[in-house]
Amino acid sequence: MENREEHQAGLDQFLTAAEVAARLRVTTRTLYRRIETLNFPRPVKFSRNCVRWREREVSDWVESAGSLNSANA
Repeated sequence: MENREEHQAGLDQFLTAAEVAARLRVTTRTLYRRIETLNFPRPVKFSRNCVRWREREVSDWVESAGSLNSANA
């Protein structure tokens, strides 16, 4: 039987807009602009006033954006 830590390791971690913006070092307004202009991952909507981003999708986007910037340098 799988232990609790192994089970939780497979679960998605969710980030708030403020947490995502802090990781990107931008304002939350800029975060929402990036969703519209830079193909940034869209949030998961839990309710009308509660949206979160999957941590893995944000990390993947940051890595791919970093490799694009490296290739253009």
